[in-house]
Amino acid sequence: MTAEAGLLQQQLLSAQNPDGGWAYQRGTSWTEPSALALLALAAQGNSGQAYERGRGWLLKTQKPDGGWAPNPSIDTSTSVSSVAVLALAHADFKTPELIRGVRWILGQENGDTPALERIALRFLGASPPKAPGGSPWFPGTAAWVAPTSMSILALAAAASIGLPAAADYERLRSAVQRAQQYLLSRTCRDGGWNHGGSSFRSEDAESYPEMTGLALLALQNVSPAKLQNPLRRAEAFLSCPQPVEALSWLQLALLRHGRSVPVTTTRVVCRNNRDVCLRLLALASPDNNTFAAAFAS
Repeated sequence: MTAEAGLLQQQLLSAQNPDGGWAYQRGTSWTEPSALALLALAAQGNSGQAYERGRGWLLKTQKPDGGWAPNPSIDTSTSVSSVAVLALAHADFKTPELIRGVRWILGQENGDTPALERIALRFLGASPPKAPGGSPWFPGTAAWVAPTSMSILALAAAASIGLPAAADYERLRSAVQRAQQYLLSRTCRDGGWNHGGSSFRSEDAESYPEMTGLALLALQNVSPAKLQNPLRRAEAFLSCPQPVEALSWLQLALLRHGRSVPVTTTRVVCRNNRDVCLRLLALASPDNNTFAAAFAS
């Protein structure tokens, strides 16, 4: 463990709330930083009391529909469910809570666009906002790059530990492949990704470093021939200073694709607990399997 990782881990442990969860900065526990904290601690080899308390909080806050809301006081399950499932997939083996969470994610995938709507969008030169394979931030809305990428990581992690029936595994495999196709269809002209709602917001706009790193991480088993431009774009982003979120996703993605990552010589400033978690994930040993994919293309 590096000195930086040791300090950040102590910072994260001291920020844990009495209920076992984590806030973004301070106060009420939220799902995303709590799930990321479990992933960060696991990646650093820490599965002690703090980890178990965090896991307990995450299990306790699951909604009856199988998903998670951003905060327990909110009624609606959202895309943060993917981060929760990703964390639990590395802590549990086929628990009922994990299986329910996986099935909630599968239920959010956008289906085929009606034929008449496809014709109208083609006439306008736009791609469907609810393109097949993509996942939304909120149920029933348009798909975006970030929630789709996180759903891929969660489903792949769940499949890697196995589900009760072969049919579930095949369903996960198919869902991951459709989601990866969605991401590839949202690649910007410069090779990276931005939020990617439609061609008006994606292809014709510049990419963002954090979205490029996250999408590449979710595409780690896609043919390298399809990712040469995205990988070059990610390396170009890392050639200049980046905020901790972008730096972390880019480093994780490039390492997973077997690329070398330049050593960060400037001080990395973490603004909140989410940043601390992402930095700890990026600093973890490259051979940890926190973001290992379960499927070959």
